[in-house]
Amino acid sequence: MKKKKKINNQKEKISLFLIFFEFLMLGLTSFGGPIAHIAFFRENFVIKKKWFDEKTYIDIVSFSNFLPGPSSSQVGMCIGYLKRGILGTFFAWLGFTLPSAIIMIMFAIGYINFNEYVSSGFLQGIKAVVLIIVLQAIIGMSKHYLNDFKKIFIALCTLITLIAFDLYTFQFLLLIFSAILGLLFFNDHSFIRSEKIKINYNSIMFLTLFFTIFICLPLIANIYEIKLIEISDKFFRTGSLVFGGGHVVLPLLKNEILNSQLINEETFIFGYGLAQAIPGPLFTFSAFLGSSLNLEFGKIFVGSLCLIMIFLPSFLMVLGVMPYWNFLRSFGKVRSCLIGVNACVVGFLIAAFYDPIIVSTLNDKNDYFLILLGAVIVFFLKFPQWLSVLTLSICGFIINYL
Repeated sequence: MKKKKKINNQKEKISLFLIFFEFLMLGLTSFGGPIAHIAFFRENFVIKKKWFDEKTYIDIVSFSNFLPGPSSSQVGMCIGYLKRGILGTFFAWLGFTLPSAIIMIMFAIGYINFNEYVSSGFLQGIKAVVLIIVLQAIIGMSKHYLNDFKKIFIALCTLITLIAFDLYTFQFLLLIFSAILGLLFFNDHSFIRSEKIKINYNSIMFLTLFFTIFICLPLIANIYEIKLIEISDKFFRTGSLVFGGGHVVLPLLKNEILNSQLINEETFIFGYGLAQAIPGPLFTFSAFLGSSLNLEFGKIFVGSLCLIMIFLPSFLMVLGVMPYWNFLRSFGKVRSCLIGVNACVVGFLIAAFYDPIIVSTLNDKNDYFLILLGAVIVFFLKFPQWLSVLTLSICGFIINYL
């Protein structure tokens, strides 16, 4: 009883500034990707600050993994929402995202203006470490999401469809098909006590806004052919369809940005490698891409727009679905669909690993040496991602001058 009272008393003292400050500190120091971020959040908000108990935090993490979008950022949004509602959600996201977003925009502007001075060896090192990091993500996700033959079958079907038939523009249909296969193949019999559903009109408003933007934005983009609307649509759609978060954003952005020839392959991979080396959410890669686009608008404005549009679906979904979470997760059929979807996104990631990563990386003997060195650094020496990126880029720079 004392512990519960302490949590409730602390809740009353939490200001919007404190929420922003706590997440700003995490945004400046949280290296290592979504899994590490969630561990940092637990250490800070459950162990140290005692804003939540362990069970509540686990429920928050489960809910965030249920939705499409960046899982660690959504955990932060949920924490802000439970403390101070909609404004708490915004300030939690802003604090966690701001440091890496600023870094990515600054590097994009610098790279565009001074890329002729960037050593080809430096870029070779970046490409090599990206290959190893994505391979590491595939191995980790496969252990969790591809642990039986049926899940492997769904992932293989996705992979073959994308590579053999070049159907990257139909990724949404592949997600739906995989959800149907999940419903047919898997029966989740785990019992979760359901709660009576209560109508929440604010959540209905947010969900309505999400589906309105998702349906109408591509139609408007096709009718008026305005570049900013087209770009906004691409990043909003990416944020809406990313199940698994983190590295899974790579194949979707590849399809929407790289395959649409809005950016060159070298810049795309450089930005993705940079995203591994800095703290904060990987989705700030969108700010780098936006700032790198050759548009007549200001680089900072376009980068900020792309950043907002890729995170906006998460905002709307968290605020729209959270009141119904306990009701939704009680349905085994919902969980079965998600099993199929998660297997599908591993297939997405493997396809992106092949093209553009392997295709653009394996060109000469220096590439093979850097990849081997990267494998030793990441898999055996266990360097953190930011240090791996720094080490391989320096090694690539040195090898280029030998």
